[in-house]
Amino acid sequence: MKRDSTPRKSIPPEEALERYDCNKATRGRHAHRFPKGAHAVVIAPELWRHFGTADAVNDGLRVLLKVATLAKTGGSQKRLKARNRRKVA
Repeated sequence: MKRDSTPRKSIPPEEALERYDCNKATRGRHAHRFPKGAHAVVIAPELWRHFGTADAVNDGLRVLLKVATLAKTGGSQKRLKARNRRKVA
């Protein structure tokens, strides 16, 4: 049988954790990098190749939401019917 290429690390005993000093730790040290209210989302690499930037992804999602809303409400059909009535009358 083949052995795993990486040995498994054992969990340190409770006494070993005492050597770590977390008194100087700061919470949210990298929070300034993200806009307030932003959420991190992982995008598949094959999709990222089509967009390339976060702004392009956001624009694409806005267009998709607009199309889905129009399809749900039937907004495009109402517009076509209104145009046809104007031409006939």
